[in-house]
Amino acid sequence: MPRDSLIIAGVAAVLVLATAGAVAGGLGTAGAQSTAQPADRTVSVAATGSADASPDRAVVRVAATAEGNSSAEVRDALAADAEALRTALDELGVDYETIEYRIYSVDERERPPREEAPSAEYRGVHAYQVTLDEPDRAGAVIDAATEAGAEVTDIELTLSEETRTELREEAIRAAMTDARSQADTIAAAGDLRVTNVATVDASQGRYVPVRYEAADAGGNAAAPQTVISEGEVSVTYRVEVTYNATTA
Repeated sequence: MPRDSLIIAGVAAVLVLATAGAVAGGLGTAGAQSTAQPADRTVSVAATGSADASPDRAVVRVAATAEGNSSAEVRDALAADAEALRTALDELGVDYETIEYRIYSVDERERPPREEAPSAEYRGVHAYQVTLDEPDRAGAVIDAATEAGAEVTDIELTLSEETRTELREEAIRAAMTDARSQADTIAAAGDLRVTNVATVDASQGRYVPVRYEAADAGGNAAAPQTVISEGEVSVTYRVEVTYNATTA
């Protein structure tokens, strides 16, 4: 066979092999797609998990207050009262910060009726927030504040960020365990079998610290050593889960 004929024949053979490979590859892909079996059933449930712990942090809010017939009078009285409060807190060695300072004119609607003694023209407040890593010291802060002539507005027994994270994770695990148990029960009742998780919505968390209003604080200069009952702090998490399922 002439040289030119051999070259043409070789090219033809390569083209045939390439075409055959493409056809074979196409058949192989079609075969793989035909064997896929996407889930044809789902089971959706909602579940809630919770975790509790004793508080490891306390927040006490206290305030020096004053009133008078001029803003200057209120300012001077407020400065003296706030100084006495800070001295009392410093003696306890606690951390605190100012959360409010204002002097304002008393609105006519806030004044007592004419038959009562006239109200002051101005009022002022200098409030502090005391943060404690030892919740059982809250009572000492309340006593010190009231003895200094300050008001105790509220007490919050709460959790540190680290403890709160641990409880949140525990609550999520409890919620997911409950969700799977519900899904298995529902699936079995419908002659189905749960396979895996399709979607999860775990965006609904609830954190409940223990709070006491001023009336419940119990702080009184005549009754030292106030004790605050700590109770439990709860973290709750709700999940909505959809599972894939197949026939049993």
